[in-house]
Amino acid sequence: MVAESVLKRRPALPGAMRGLWSRTKRPIGAVLIGLLAGVLPVASAGLPASATASEITSASAPAAPTAKTIAAVTANAVNLRVSPATLAPLQAGQDLTVTVTVENATLDTISPGTINLFLAERALINRNALNSWLDPEKNSKPGDLMLSEPTMASIQPDSTEIFTLTVPAGSVGLTSGNAWGARGIAATLSTDDRVRAEGRGTFVWYSDEEVTPVNMSVIMPITAPAQSTGLITSKALETFTAPTGVLSRQLDGVVGRPVTIAIDPLIIVSIRILGSAAPPSAIAWLNRLDEAPNDIFPLSYADADLALQAQAGAGPLLTPTTFGQAIDPALFAATDQSATPNSDLALPPGTETPAPSTDQPAPPSDGTPPTTEKLLAWEYSATDIGWPAEGDVASADLDVFAASGLNTTILGGSNASGAAGDFTPNASLDLGTGHGLGLVVDDSLAAALRTAAAATTDDAWREAMSQVSSQLAVVSAERPGTARTLLATFDRGWPPNADRLTETIDALAGLRWYAPSTLPEVRASVPAEEVEFDSQAEPEDRVALAAELFEAEKTITDFSSVLSDPAIVTGTQRLDLMALLSNSWASQEASWADAVGTSLANSSALVGSITVATKGPINVVGSQVDIPVTLDNALSQAVTVMVQVVPSNGRLLVGEAVESTIEAQSARTVTIPVTAAVGNGAVTLRVTLLTPAGTVISQPALIPINVRADWEGLGSLLFAAFVVLFFGFGVWRNILRRRRERAETETADAPEPEAEPATVPEAEAPREEDPESGAAGAAPGPLTPASAADAPTEPRA
Repeated sequence: MVAESVLKRRPALPGAMRGLWSRTKRPIGAVLIGLLAGVLPVASAGLPASATASEITSASAPAAPTAKTIAAVTANAVNLRVSPATLAPLQAGQDLTVTVTVENATLDTISPGTINLFLAERALINRNALNSWLDPEKNSKPGDLMLSEPTMASIQPDSTEIFTLTVPAGSVGLTSGNAWGARGIAATLSTDDRVRAEGRGTFVWYSDEEVTPVNMSVIMPITAPAQSTGLITSKALETFTAPTGVLSRQLDGVVGRPVTIAIDPLIIVSIRILGSAAPPSAIAWLNRLDEAPNDIFPLSYADADLALQAQAGAGPLLTPTTFGQAIDPALFAATDQSATPNSDLALPPGTETPAPSTDQPAPPSDGTPPTTEKLLAWEYSATDIGWPAEGDVASADLDVFAASGLNTTILGGSNASGAAGDFTPNASLDLGTGHGLGLVVDDSLAAALRTAAAATTDDAWREAMSQVSSQLAVVSAERPGTARTLLATFDRGWPPNADRLTETIDALAGLRWYAPSTLPEVRASVPAEEVEFDSQAEPEDRVALAAELFEAEKTITDFSSVLSDPAIVTGTQRLDLMALLSNSWASQEASWADAVGTSLANSSALVGSITVATKGPINVVGSQVDIPVTLDNALSQAVTVMVQVVPSNGRLLVGEAVESTIEAQSARTVTIPVTAAVGNGAVTLRVTLLTPAGTVISQPALIPINVRADWEGLGSLLFAAFVVLFFGFGVWRNILRRRRERAETETADAPEPEAEPATVPEAEAPREEDPESGAAGAAPGPLTPASAADAPTEPRA
């Protein structure tokens, strides 16, 4: 039925509904004028007299265009959206109430105009018809006109107006004779005799027919925000598990509702590993998760993207190797086990626990730190389900998944092809021999659910939920009586608030053409034979960066053999690697690239912590010399390395590599024996540090050497000559000394020459000694010159 387009011929509306519409924003100029005048403008200014306060829908206050907003908008960017005002299906005799949202993102004011509402000529009987209707470019006919309503007021630049319009049942034109199902509605905004914007929406018409509900399973991933480390800090956990924290919002929205939880084991381990230091809110949160009746399966640790791992060459999918390096034994000191018998969160859950409380005490401990297996343990509903990035799974990835024990893979809609547009198949998909089962997410339903959960206004939420309702109605009406089992997922991330997530799930459960389904039921459904797996791939740049991370981990693993406790390094490296491969980074390309660059730099710095400190040059004099090489170890544990020295030419010969152990944060000098060959000149020694297995762990250090191999013979000759001269000089000195001493001795022993007899004066002849008395006679006196002169002289011969 085509409604009359002339207003005076349109069926009269009830008094309370006549001219029903509302403006959600007031022009900023009016507000400013009112403020300057000291009087606020009345809320009903410019509204028809019949409008009441309850008919005015509040929205955010308008703001004057700023330089930033002016630069962001473009001309003629006027958007219009239309949706039913309630999720309840429209039945015979009921008026249709819709909301029309007009967004003026231009720099110009939109003058008063007319909003026209249309009803699609035909029911939307399949997904193709639904998608075609929602895209005006594919279906340009808006349908039959139901209502024309003047806007009465201008729409200011950079503002949004929401109008509530009611179409009388007679103008809708649907009766009990019309089949139930989704119906299309269109709205246009016309000003100055031209259409400024058009929007499409849907609602569900129901006439009490028997309905076959669509079985649909919903999965909610609970993950932490993107981070570069493989454990969440205590401070971050306290924030995340606070009443308004991200983890609390996710859990609050789904616990106890027909939603399967996909939990990141990183969260569980991060709480348990803190022992008695875990924040009370985190312990309470983990306790609530333990008590939740929902089906739960684990994501990969840190929600590391399975497809990215496989395409980057990981081989078997990554798992944590150890948490020992992060455990503080003091946090697990023995406590009274009977004090808190039901709060053993450091152990695998499953026992009865007390009611959630933010002051939950730390779990008791027997004094033994938990093992890696105990930290990861949980009573999961299934452990063989893999959830890679939706739509990015390649054929070769399926082999990696299967080899890692995953029998079921959750796939995005783009990974499946062949389904006819007039029939929606089950979510299950046979991936072929050895590849297990695929569960294909219904992308359209999932997108609408995600939009609803993230909506920040009631109108945006109703618009998204109307799409969910219509899509399920279309699937149910495609082949009446044929049951279908579908799968929808919330995206990795977190809703702005838990209330909106809860509201979305509860509203879904209230639809007559929806029936909640469990994940095991989806896995047990009949696979769609007409649907085939469609291989896709991760973006090349993302795969390339991931491959660099894997290469860095291999380098660290090889390097770790020099350490006294390799697990301290390799365990941390594995956890951090998985954190960087998390799906949470997928929407933050630039930040992820920076985080990967930082990780690669840290890996290089770690390998470079053991260095050769000797610089040279060193002089080698002689045929065999020990060259000292000093090694520095900047690590906090002892290392054992092999020192390999290779000369640049044949002037020096070097033996085998020398093993050396260097204590933590210290230096040690290693002597390298070398042998000089024939010839002198310059030699460069290339000193390379190796692991005990022979793997190079750092760039070689070059030490210049000056070789003077013939200095040894020359030095011996000079030394011999020196010795000969030294001893010869000593002998010569002894000879001279002895000659001198002999000469002196001979001189001393020689008789003195006899004196010539002096002439005795006759008058003074010597007296004879008296023989009897023994007295001597008078001795002759000395010669005087006179007497000497008088003495006769001997004639000379």
